[in-house]
Amino acid sequence: MKRAMAILTLALVPTGSHAWDEAALDRLRETKTCESCDLSGADLRWANVYEAELAGADNLVNAVLNGADLSGANLYGANLQGTALRGANLQGAEMSWANLRSADLNGADVTDAKFTGAIFCKTTMPDGSVNDDNC
Repeated sequence: MKRAMAILTLALVPTGSHAWDEAALDRLRETKTCESCDLSGADLRWANVYEAELAGADNLVNAVLNGADLSGANLYGANLQGTALRGANLQGAEMSWANLRSADLNGADVTDAKFTGAIFCKTTMPDGSVNDDNC
């Protein structure tokens, strides 16, 4: 009986929470602005955040942006380490000085995107290859 109660108690205890700031996520969806905010681990699959202002976004680590429309977005200096960007539209995005370590860009459209000074280390590139430069 004690063991059953312990298991039931553990099952009812929350084991994790999201790291992102829900208010920041709502602000991004509504205004397309979220500079210097924490969206680590946020699920933004297929989000329409084209031309979003995310310059210096301190934390987009492990966010899921697969299929998202980030065309023309400003991600200058953003921390995108481990972020999933599979099939994302990054046309004309400003990604200079962004941290893209271990990010997944497979199938992403990076036409006219700017990557000056961006960190690519173990990054899956749009063609599916893994870039080990800057490691």
